[in-house]
Amino acid sequence: MIRKWVGWLACLVLLWTPARAADISGTVYNAETGDRVPFAAAQLSGTDSTGQPFETGAQADDSGHFRLEFLPSGRFELAVTIVGYDDYRDSLWLNTESSLDIEVELVPRPLEGEALVVEAVRPEVEQEKVVQPAIISLSAETLREIPSVGEPDPIRSVQLLPGVQAASDGSSGLYVRGGGPDQTLVLLDNVTVYTPTHAFGFFSIFSADVIEGLTLYKGAYPAAYGGRLGAVLDVRSLEPRADKVTGVVGISTIASRVTLQGSLGRHHWLLSGRRTYLDPLLSILRKSDPAIPSYYFYDFNGKFVYRHDNGTTTLGLYRGRDDLRSDLDTGSFIDINWGNTVGALTHRRALGARVTAEAMLAGTLYESLTDVSIFFTPFAFENRLLELTAQGRLWWQAGAKHRLQLGLEYSNYDFQYVQSFNNDVGVDYRSRPKEVALYVDDQWTPGILATLRAGMRLRYLTDGDRVFAEPRVSLSRSVGTVRLKLAGGVYNQYLQLISTEGFSAGDVYVPVDESADPGRSWQSVIGADWNVNSTYRLSAEVYYTRLENLLTLDNRSPVDEVTLRAADVFLTGGRGYATGLELFAEKRAGSLRGWIGYTLGTTRRTFDELNDGAEFSPKYDRRHDINFVASYRTGPWSLNASFIYATGQAFTPATARFDLLDTGTGQDSDGSLVLAAPRNTARLLPYHRLDVGVARRFRLFGLHARWIVQVSNFYNRRNEWFVQYDAESAEAEVVKQLPLIPSLGLEFTF
Repeated sequence: MIRKWVGWLACLVLLWTPARAADISGTVYNAETGDRVPFAAAQLSGTDSTGQPFETGAQADDSGHFRLEFLPSGRFELAVTIVGYDDYRDSLWLNTESSLDIEVELVPRPLEGEALVVEAVRPEVEQEKVVQPAIISLSAETLREIPSVGEPDPIRSVQLLPGVQAASDGSSGLYVRGGGPDQTLVLLDNVTVYTPTHAFGFFSIFSADVIEGLTLYKGAYPAAYGGRLGAVLDVRSLEPRADKVTGVVGISTIASRVTLQGSLGRHHWLLSGRRTYLDPLLSILRKSDPAIPSYYFYDFNGKFVYRHDNGTTTLGLYRGRDDLRSDLDTGSFIDINWGNTVGALTHRRALGARVTAEAMLAGTLYESLTDVSIFFTPFAFENRLLELTAQGRLWWQAGAKHRLQLGLEYSNYDFQYVQSFNNDVGVDYRSRPKEVALYVDDQWTPGILATLRAGMRLRYLTDGDRVFAEPRVSLSRSVGTVRLKLAGGVYNQYLQLISTEGFSAGDVYVPVDESADPGRSWQSVIGADWNVNSTYRLSAEVYYTRLENLLTLDNRSPVDEVTLRAADVFLTGGRGYATGLELFAEKRAGSLRGWIGYTLGTTRRTFDELNDGAEFSPKYDRRHDINFVASYRTGPWSLNASFIYATGQAFTPATARFDLLDTGTGQDSDGSLVLAAPRNTARLLPYHRLDVGVARRFRLFGLHARWIVQVSNFYNRRNEWFVQYDAESAEAEVVKQLPLIPSLGLEFTF
């Protein structure tokens, strides 16, 4: 079957023969920070050598790259524009031999301040290239402005978008359009990150100082991505470009951080570190209560960009760790260490005027090591997931109307889980499957008003010798100032998460081996974007996802289970769906910026062995979800606020308490039991929370500085987290979430 598809791709490649014409490729940068500016609009207009008017346009991608192809000879003006920056204009003379590679530096517009959401606002005559619905991009500036607890957090900022929810106040996991956290693929510079959280999910591993931006595909994502049933969060780290040493130093009530970047000739480097300093405070508290644990986490990011005449070679590294130890009593302790290590070597270069190639070697390691001793009796858990990946990608402007992307990926997985008691190994699980993926994606623009994107992703898994074909398609068309979009696709998920509620250090990923079928989803999205003007944008989307072959943890499995086969650990064969309506209104310019989002959603699951086979709501089903984000800038002051209101999550209530009679003695057995109602037939109270922040820029010792005051849960709403029952009294105890949490911070930029 793979041979058939390879032959099809070869035929497709031969369909186009490049014409002899001029071309322009460029990269857009922020002139002050050196950050790349994604999704800027590039427009070329003028008169060709025959005296005929000519006009065309393109949009920069999420890395700030744009390309104008098949241009005639003549004199033209190039304009690059985006909200929040001054326009860039340059006069050019082209002939049929011209092949220009330029760097465009955009100066932020002082009266408007920093852009809130970086998305293109195009002239009406420009040919729009982006057709994908269900996609939102946030810039580094936006991520730093949204109120948080102590540290700016990119993932917690994403939770303020329509269609995205969090499990609780202390969770940076993502529930996107009715899917669980393992159904969202999280990438750092195109490398998978399996558990992107610190502090049991309270913080993400991404420091805003080293993030250039992020893109969230909420559904129906294109063929370049794969492996998850629901969504993709693509995080891009900052590409260093400063010609002298510059940096940011931040101090908050949670952690300290420092980021430096500079150059070695024409090459550039970046180093960044972050660490909490809760250790001294916890040490003082332990003197009065020995049960209080010691805890800290740290992050390290490094990047080196070696620049060639026609490309770059980039080495990127990330390492983060959490360390927790609690001494309970003599001979009793808990010691947990977990974290991620990510590395990638990427070479990107232009192969002529119309072809760009990229090759990458990458590795990602997640591990969690737990040592416990109870009265000198040890037991331990070791959980490791290593993925080594080789990847090649090719972008080819195959004609004036076609842009083709081809990709080939090879991944080698190594799953390991070891459980021991009193130094005797009880579970020793190891699996080393391999995966090969081949994809093609063609973006066809037959005219200035319409764009069609079609793709196919083929996957082969050695585990079970399985092959999956995953078609993807999206279409958009302009009707006046409104852009109509639709998209759909098929997706399969081979990895499954075994998660402990509220305890990300215990996450275990296992492959869905031949004993069960991997999950599958059919996604469809219809939407409309209306750019009212350069300031206001409105959008609406309707989505429907059908799910099959779902898995959920089987709580009836014996505690001494020594296998991690999918059929032994999970209930299999589940079915479900997720559907909803999302509305989004955004103000992108002026002193006051922000957005309002609303989601009306429903998601359901059905397992033959659960709830008597009846349909039920998973805990992340929320009927209504409202998000409000605002930022107001005046002079050196910045005021920020975010508000969330959502339907309470579903839970299973108790209907009765009963005792069992010991027929041998005629006496009641010890302890009462609670009779559960049908699964998730009750709701917690609605969830709502207001976060606010204020910041002021100033100068100290000749340095640019900023102090920040932020308050999470401003009006101290103790939202409900979950319900537990006392079997003796049959009374319900509602466990509350976090109270009001203030935080202070100070930043220096040099």
